[in-house]
Amino acid sequence: MSAYNSTRQMRKLLPRYSDLLLAAMLLVVAVYVGCDVLPQVRFDRERIEVWAAPQQIQVSGLYHYENPSSLPAFFSLGLPFPVDDDHPRPTIYAVSESSVVDDRVVIPLPTTGQRTVTFRVFLKPHAGKWVRVDYIQWAGSSRGRYILTTTRRWHHPLEHGDYILHLAPGTELSNSNYPLTAGDATNIFSFSKSNFYPDQDWEFAWQQRDSNSIAESKR
Repeated sequence: MSAYNSTRQMRKLLPRYSDLLLAAMLLVVAVYVGCDVLPQVRFDRERIEVWAAPQQIQVSGLYHYENPSSLPAFFSLGLPFPVDDDHPRPTIYAVSESSVVDDRVVIPLPTTGQRTVTFRVFLKPHAGKWVRVDYIQWAGSSRGRYILTTTRRWHHPLEHGDYILHLAPGTELSNSNYPLTAGDATNIFSFSKSNFYPDQDWEFAWQQRDSNSIAESKR
């Protein structure tokens, strides 16, 4: 076969190989997008606010995820609600991307499932993102729990976490397994942790103030 004929044959085959290569690349991208791929994604910061009142607990959480990889990351996350006999699974909840600067909702994120509520997150290469989760839970007792131990599934501690508890007027703090600091405003308590790798959830309780305490606070 002459060099001329070989060149002509190669030119005929190249478009076919190009189509096959393109199809293979599209298949790889489709599989990558469809699967949960976490190239070194880090969950490194969170800010949790809890409002506790008789028969109701409201939680607003901000969670930061960082992708140090040169590849984009797609992954699913579940909402670990603290459920027991006195605290049924919340039916009111929302997930969104958030701006930590002014805490505004950027993009609402759709959720799937009922018993296990999940949502998907996309991170660009070398980029981070804040995700906001809000939920309201009925409380059949004057105690609550926020799940912290799921942090250990990421296999590294949080760089920083802030945790704030707001109690309703007429109530007072009776217990917290993490020591709390009272804020300047009445009935606001908090704690902060750096390099935080919790081995227990945050459990807290409150009670109604007695009439004498209320009278003293009004003087």
